Amino acid sequence: MPTPLDETKLERAILALLADRRELYPSQIIGALRRHDAGLPLHHARAVLERLIAERRVARLWHRYLLPRDVEEVRATWLAMIDRQAARLDADLATTGAADEARALLTGWDGWQLGR
Repeated sequence: MPTPLDETKLERAILALLADRRELYPSQIIGALRRHDAGLPLHHARAVLERLIAERRVARLWHRYLLPRDVEEVRATWLAMIDRQAARLDADLATTGAADEARALLTGWDGWQLGR
């Protein structure tokens, strides 16, 4: 069981990492944290991330984590990608309007929930 100090160090390390890199998968976070400080209680990273999300200090888009300040930029990036790939998305998913549904979902994303 990590001490509150250990969790605080882990929290600070996660926030610092996200401040430097805008959008990260959990495995990227763990790998970077392991390289930064092998003594961090990385087995508690998920719990710390979930707490940071509940406190709205970290946002999430699918399986990527980011800081709330980056929500608008990440949304714009993903919407542009959907626009570029709209025809392929509709064809690959065999669903007319799949790209429109994805756009609507992202447009309603607030950093913590999709489609609100």
